[in-house]
Amino acid sequence: MKLDLRAGSAALVMGLIALPAFADDFPTKPIEMIVPYGAGGLTDAFARGIAQAAQAHLPNNQNIVVVNKPGGGATIGMTAAARAKPDGYTVAFVTSSPLVVQPLDGSTQYKPEDLQPIIRTYDIPASINVRADSEIKDFDQWLAWVKEHPGQFTYGTSGGTGSGGHIATEQLADALGVELRHIPFEGSAQLTTSLMGGQIMGTNQLPDTHNGGEIRPIIFATPNKPADPVYDPIPTTRDKGIDAEVVFFSGIVGNAEIPADRIQILHDAFKAAMDDPKVQNLYTQYQLTPAYAGPEEFAEIISKAIETNTQTMRKIGLIK
Repeated sequence: MKLDLRAGSAALVMGLIALPAFADDFPTKPIEMIVPYGAGGLTDAFARGIAQAAQAHLPNNQNIVVVNKPGGGATIGMTAAARAKPDGYTVAFVTSSPLVVQPLDGSTQYKPEDLQPIIRTYDIPASINVRADSEIKDFDQWLAWVKEHPGQFTYGTSGGTGSGGHIATEQLADALGVELRHIPFEGSAQLTTSLMGGQIMGTNQLPDTHNGGEIRPIIFATPNKPADPVYDPIPTTRDKGIDAEVVFFSGIVGNAEIPADRIQILHDAFKAAMDDPKVQNLYTQYQLTPAYAGPEEFAEIISKAIETNTQTMRKIGLIK
């Protein structure tokens, strides 16, 4: 019996020694970051920038390889992330819609709880916009017009029916007691072209006034606005006392079963990368709002967004 106890004790000690060593060795190979959109867009550019900066803060000098997996409104890439081996070697750079909108109607092959938050990196400002030459010059004029012409204000969103922009605009319409008409588009380029061509009257998207563009915002549904002072006079829904605020966040998530110690290592590397000068330049270049949150706080943000979106989607008949 004594021999068995000693052997068991020795095995236990060896196991305890091996466990932290295994954790400390992470990562021992490159990490794959899935971007569920095509190459060249804003999300892809930021993901590549923060991935490159985070490499310097990972143990063992490991690389982060960005892999684009577009399609299905970003759900193809998110499905791959949710189904990846839960070892921390696969993460995804996600925007809010494929995490807190698309899964709510049960059409995706993953659920929000299949993924766990690692870090929130930025928020995207978004507004209700019209053309610069529109007869509607500000929010008060817009509100008066849509009240007088129920269902006649056509607006587009780049994510299609059920996208974050669609849900946010309908949430605003519900709070104001007005009726708008949604026109879905497949991408922001087509959306902008249709606005400028007069096929639609408005959009919900990031405006381009700071770049000399002709998309003029009338109210921001997000609490944040682009940093350029040209947007200072434009109100937010919060400024107007309207209960229709939405946050379009972006961040990094991974499989729900990734061990906590590995989540912490990944978090710390990406958190340090947010302060990198090159990443800071991306915030400025794309007029993004830096918005850090760690795993627990990010989880609360996601949970709140799911609750709000569920209520709105039920009101407009997208889900039961």
